[in-house]
Amino acid sequence: MLNAAQVETLQNDQPPTDWSKFDQHIAPSNYGTGMFAGDEKLHVRFFTIARIDVEKSTAEDRPIYRNVPYVEMMIPGDKNNIIVEPVWDQHKQRFPVKWEQFKRGEEQQVVGTPLKVAPFLTPSHVAELAHMNIVTVEQLADLPDTALGFMGAREFKEAAKRFLAKTGSNEALLARIQALEAKLAETETPDPTPAKK
Repeated sequence: MLNAAQVETLQNDQPPTDWSKFDQHIAPSNYGTGMFAGDEKLHVRFFTIARIDVEKSTAEDRPIYRNVPYVEMMIPGDKNNIIVEPVWDQHKQRFPVKWEQFKRGEEQQVVGTPLKVAPFLTPSHVAELAHMNIVTVEQLADLPDTALGFMGAREFKEAAKRFLAKTGSNEALLARIQALEAKLAETETPDPTPAKK
């Protein structure tokens, strides 16, 4: 059985990335608003992992754990390139909205068109894509070539692009809104005939 010091050694066998040096080499054009180019397309999730606290465990002569925040980053659909590491200040600056949601205990939201509204996908397709952290039509349309290894991926990607192009014009939505406004105006128009007593 491992003692607390051995567990801590195993947990820390890889040196953490020194992001301070990495940030110095990023071109300002890619850094823009404080994000790396393409960050908006990443699946990012903050969560906690219970890690053993060596000092307290040694002092109490029993295992004592503390919650450590971690971040998971991946390109939706690409299961071969998933980064999971302890949270650094750089992650908090890079993904401030998701970090704030995590701190408040909220479920981290993905912005976009939910896959369930896409007419070209069945519920089973939606579930399979969700397993690969693809939950919006925009993510499906932006899948990189490295993530097109599953059956029907290329066809789904093209269908998602066509769907976004069709709905992106907002013409159908505007026509529907105008029709509803006209119907509402008809129901609100007072009857010109006087009421009978």
